[in-house]
Amino acid sequence: MNGTGNIASFVATNVTSVPVTATITVTPLYTNGGVTCTGTPRSFTITVNPTPTFTGPAPLNQVVCNGSPTTAVTFAGPVAGTVFNWTNSNPAIGLAASGTGNIPSFIGTNAGTAPITGTITVTPTANGCNGTPRVFTITVNPTAVVNAVANQTVCNGTLTAAVNFTTPNTGGTVTYSWTNNNTTIGLGASGVGNIGAFTAINTGFLPVTATITVTPTFTNGGVSCVGLPITFTITVNPTPVMVAPFPGNQLLCNGSNTAPVNFVTPMPGVIFVWTNNQPSIGLAANGTGNIPSFVATNVTNAPVTATVTVTPVSILTSCAGTPRTFTITVNPTPSINAIANQTVCNGATTAAITIGGPVANTVYSWTNNNTSIGLAASGTGSIGSFGAINNTSAPVTATITVTATYTNGGVTCTATPVSFTITVNPAATVNAVGNQVNCNGTNTLAVTLSGPVAGTTFAWTNSNTAIGLGASGTGNIPSFTATNGTNGPISGTITVTPTARELAEVHRSHLRIR
Repeated sequence: MNGTGNIASFVATNVTSVPVTATITVTPLYTNGGVTCTGTPRSFTITVNPTPTFTGPAPLNQVVCNGSPTTAVTFAGPVAGTVFNWTNSNPAIGLAASGTGNIPSFIGTNAGTAPITGTITVTPTANGCNGTPRVFTITVNPTAVVNAVANQTVCNGTLTAAVNFTTPNTGGTVTYSWTNNNTTIGLGASGVGNIGAFTAINTGFLPVTATITVTPTFTNGGVSCVGLPITFTITVNPTPVMVAPFPGNQLLCNGSNTAPVNFVTPMPGVIFVWTNNQPSIGLAANGTGNIPSFVATNVTNAPVTATVTVTPVSILTSCAGTPRTFTITVNPTPSINAIANQTVCNGATTAAITIGGPVANTVYSWTNNNTSIGLAASGTGSIGSFGAINNTSAPVTATITVTATYTNGGVTCTATPVSFTITVNPAATVNAVGNQVNCNGTNTLAVTLSGPVAGTTFAWTNSNTAIGLGASGTGNIPSFTATNGTNGPISGTITVTPTARELAEVHRSHLRIR
C-alpha cells in the first residue's frame, strides 16, 4: 500500500496473536518548473501488538460452603507473555482484593447468616495492551444454623410439645434432619423436618431420656452446606403406680372400726392422694397417704356408701398415675320403736304389740322370760294379742326382750336390745261369808271381809235397807241392830265385790231378819 502526504491517525489492527510490524518508507519529492527532484527515502515502523485474550470459555461461577475449598481458577491466552490481573469485590469470601495470575483454591469464608458473593474481574495484559475483562462470581454460603431447642420433660401417656426448628439463616433454604437415640419414648429413630407432638411412652419405673440430634443443611445455588448439629432432650417420667394388694371394698356396721388401708408402690417419691365423696362415714373428704382405721359412722336409716378415689402422684415429677377406687359401706344401726309396758288382769286380752323401727328390712326377734302369762318363750316380729294368765294370788310380770338385726352385703348389724314388761294381775276373790238370821232388835254379827290376794279392797251393796244396813259400803260390815217392821221375815242380800288392781269378783251373802 502507498500514499502521499501526511499519514492520518488510524485504528491499528492486529488479528493475530503476535506483534505485527509495518515498515513505512517515505520518499520526498520536489517539483519546480516541471522538474521533479527525488530526495533520499527514510523509513520507520509501526508495530501493532495483538489484543490479549483468554483461551477457552470464561471461568464458571462458583458456590461453596463456608469453610470449604474453592475450585482453583487457571487463566490462559493465545498471546505470549499475557499477564492476568484480577480484582475481588468482596475479600470477606476469603480471597484477596486483587492479584495477578491464576487464582488458587482457597477456603471460602462467611461469618454471617446469609450467602455472600465476591465478583472477580480478570483483565489480560500483554505488551502494555489490556484485553477485554472477564467476570465471574464466587459465592460462599453461610454455615447452616438451627436455633436452640428447649429440653422437654413430660409424663408417660401425655403429648409432647411439637418441635418446630428455626434458623437465623436467610437467602437460601434450610432443611433439618434429626436422629433419636432412644425410640422407647415413642419417637422414631430419625426423621426430616419438624417433630410433631406425640404421645410419650415410659413403661418402666424410672425416668427415660432421649437425646435428639438435629443437623441443619443450608442450600443455595445448588450447593447444600451441612451445619453443626445441636442436641436437646425429651425426658419421659414414668406413670406412678399402685401395686397389689389393692384396697378392697369394706362393708361394716355403724360404730365399727374400719380396716386400715395401706397403699404400696415400687417407685421412689410416690405419694397417694385420695378423695372421699361421703365424709359423713367418719372419713375426711380428702387426704394423703395411707388411711388408718377409723370408727365408721352412719346416722341415717339406710346404708351409706362412700367411694374413695386414690391417685398415685410422684412428688419428684408431678406425674399422676391411674386412679383406683374402692368403697366403704356403713350399714345403719337398726333401732326399735318404743314399746309401752302393759298391765292386764288374769283372763283379759292383752293389747297387740307392734314391733318396728325406722330401718327397713330389719328383723325383730324377742324372748319372754315368763311363759306362764300365756306368751311363748320366743318369736319374731310383732306380738299379737293373747289371753293373759295368772293362776297365782300375786301379780306376775314377764319381761320381753326385743333384739333388732339388719343384714346387708352379708354383714349383720345388731341394735341394743329393748325390753318391756307385761304384768298380769291375779283375779281378786273374797273368802266365803256365812248367812245370818237375826231377830228384830238384835245385833248382827260383824262381817269381816277377806281374800287371798293381798291388797284386795271390798265394796258391797245391800238389796234391802229395811233390815237396818245401808245400801252400800266398802270394807268390813260392822255389827248393826237388825230391824223388821213387818209381820214376816225380811232378807237383805249383801253383794261383796273384791277389787285388786282393777279386777273384781262378785260374792253375794244373805242377811235374813225375822
